[in-house]
Amino acid sequence: MIRVRRLQRHSEEEGWYDDAYVLEDEVGQLSFCYNLTWDRVGVKYNERLQASGISLDEIDTVLELGDSLRWLAIEEVEDDQAEAFLKELDERCAIPQPRSIAEQLNQTLAA
Repeated sequence: MIRVRRLQRHSEEEGWYDDAYVLEDEVGQLSFCYNLTWDRVGVKYNERLQASGISLDEIDTVLELGDSLRWLAIEEVEDDQAEAFLKELDERCAIPQPRSIAEQLNQTLAA
């Protein structure tokens, strides 16, 4: 089982939307998963999470949030559903996915 905590951002146009998330694996290791707009801040948060050794329940004590960000409740996802759940969450958070070599070649050749 994996545990996930979504981080939502608020905008006047869209309201609250999924922007990033923290994933806790079966051994309790946390990973901050984010899109390109987080850039260096995302790297910094990941380093802070790795060094702190805290649990997902305590995440709001390590990552400071402004008024336009909020944590949702922890979600627990069974292993057999985790891949599909994370794929959908990555799409909702606009997290880039690595492309295969074939996709990269096809795009280069089409250009």
